[in-house]
Amino acid sequence: MEAKKTRGLEPKTTRTSEAKTEKIRVTVRREEVRELEISFPYYVKDGCIVIKFFDRKKGIMVTDYGFSKQIQYTDMPEDWIAFKPTTEAVFNKAFDKVMNFLTKNK
Repeated sequence: MEAKKTRGLEPKTTRTSEAKTEKIRVTVRREEVRELEISFPYYVKDGCIVIKFFDRKKGIMVTDYGFSKQIQYTDMPEDWIAFKPTTEAVFNKAFDKVMNFLTKNK
């Protein structure tokens, strides 16, 4: 028995099993709006990244991956400000650790 050929998003039916297989579109991302009450500087952390925001866009990002360590002053994606809040002490510790590594390993 031969399966019916499909085009685009049309359902496909096989005669042997009488089951219908369909191609569908599913939205896997959704917009999420959060209200945050913050004052600057504002500190956030996400995995191996710690950020000190000076305003909604500008900040210092410290990355400490095993294969890559960086400190950057740059524009940040605005949604990164919604990462998990952290403290100045956590940021300073990460900053010092990466800065010491970078200055010793030029």
